[in-house]
Parts: sequence; C-alpha cells; structure tokens
Amino acid sequence: MTALSLRRNASIALTAILAATAAAAPSGPASSADETTIQVVDYVLRTPTPDLDPKLANAFLDVDVETLPKKKREKARAKQLELLTLLKIGKGKKKGGIRWIGPDSCKPKYYGPGDAGALSMAGFFEITEDEADFLGRKTQCSEEELTCEFSLSIILIPRKKGPPAKRFFLHYKDPLGALLAEYRNPKVGGQTAFFGNGIFTCNH
Repeated sequence: MTALSLRRNASIALTAILAATAAAAPSGPASSADETTIQVVDYVLRTPTPDLDPKLANAFLDVDVETLPKKKREKARAKQLELLTLLKIGKGKKKGGIRWIGPDSCKPKYYGPGDAGALSMAGFFEITEDEADFLGRKTQCSEEELTCEFSLSIILIPRKKGPPAKRFFLHYKDPLGALLAEYRNPKVGGQTAFFGNGIFTCNH
C-alpha cells in the first residue's frame, strides 16, 4: 500500500470518528480539547496543505486553539491563519479586478507584537510602510480594505506617546505580490498583467 493510500485511509477513518464524536458531544464550551480534536489537529499539522481532507480542514478551523496543549498552540494558530488566508485569496481571485466595497463590509483585524512568529509560520513576509502605501495608491484601496480584500496584515505596537507603530506583512501567495515586485524592481512591471489589462481597484 502506498503512502498516499495510507494517508487517504487515515483521513477517512478520522473523518468518521470526528462525525461520531460531534454527534455525541454535549453543547457548551470545553475546558480542553478531547482526543479526537487533538488527532484532527495533529493530522492537519503533519499533512501538506494541498493534501488536506477538506472536511478535516474545516473541522480544524473550528478548533479553539486555547483548548489545545500549550506545545501545539502556536503551530495550530499559524496553520489556521494560513488556511483562512488561502481561502480569502481564493475567494478574491473569483471577484475579478474590481472589488466592490460596501460601507460596512470591511472589519479589519489587527495583530499584536507577539503574533509576528505566527504570521511568519503561516507564510507571511514583512514589507515596509512605503511598500504598503504603494499598494494602496496602485489599487486605490485603503489600508483597511487591503486587509479585508487581500492578505495585508498589520501588527500594532503600542507606544508611550502617540498612535501605535505598525509592521506590515503580506502572504507569499497574495496576487498583490506582483505589484510589490513592480515597486521593488520597476523593470518587471509586466507582472501586473495578472489583474487583467492593468485594471485593479477598490470601488467606493
């Protein structure tokens, strides 16, 4: 039996156990994750993202990371962030070049100084404030819209005086990476053809 077959059989068995456990589980918050939940987490953490069983991946996204053993929390949090970001990017590609932003549709999420490690593990890389500003000008999207429609992620660093400092991150699979490459090396400007005739904007 091949390794692929073993992984497939294991995921099928785990899906069946998960379904039975969910049907029998009492309602209400749990103080710690049960054994089946931990098995799901372990499966997702050791399996390459493209090979994940969709049902188990969805179950993993519902896991409260704080209920896991401490040694698993950081990796699980980073994996959830990776999967949610890839889902957002995938949905965004289906929207096309023009993003229609409703007045109350954007509720950006900000991160704290301790989240830099999770962002890095999830596939994000740091960009400069000037680069983030360039992405905003090029797309006509506000900073908040870039966080909602794309993978721009912002860490807020409290200061004794004045507004918090910011660190900016972008996921390596984000299509905005083509625009970032144009900023970093104007000679590769042709990469923006991804957006279709160079048209890409947030509609207000």
